[in-house]
Amino acid sequence: MKVLGLPGRKPETLAQMQGLIDRLEIGQTQAVVRPHSFWDCADVSNPDVSPDALAVSGSGADLVISKSIGNLIVMLARERHGFAPQACVFLATPLARFIPEGWMPLLEAHCAAVPTLFIQQTADYNGAYRDVAAIVARHPLCTAVEIPGDDHLYEDLDLIAPLIETWVNEA
Repeated sequence: MKVLGLPGRKPETLAQMQGLIDRLEIGQTQAVVRPHSFWDCADVSNPDVSPDALAVSGSGADLVISKSIGNLIVMLARERHGFAPQACVFLATPLARFIPEGWMPLLEAHCAAVPTLFIQQTADYNGAYRDVAAIVARHPLCTAVEIPGDDHLYEDLDLIAPLIETWVNEA
């Protein structure tokens, strides 16, 4: 199984994603964490993720583990370029961003097509667990798991890694 890790919007999330991917025991034969192309530019809140979506679509990944803006990149890769991973794990889904940007239909389409584990903090300021769980409940391919927190950082790898391992290994 080829695993692709996509960090969040800020470059400092690269090491966190690498740490998560490195500790997982899910039968992966290859694991890559991909930095975002927009990191070469000034830090903006709404970077152009189109080049990243295109690159991800050619990755051949079976499982994608992504955080925040990485989730959007995966969904765009699927919709625009036919990317078809076997499964995804979405950390920190930023509903507070998806709703005003009009990306909810993209999320709904993803949930209808790709088995996905959503890991969301109880009170994530970018989208609370209860709001993510309400969407996930409509889609039998998806599962939502609540973890404590409100900071959108998802740094507790000792908590997160076993959730992913259990979900992947029981699928």
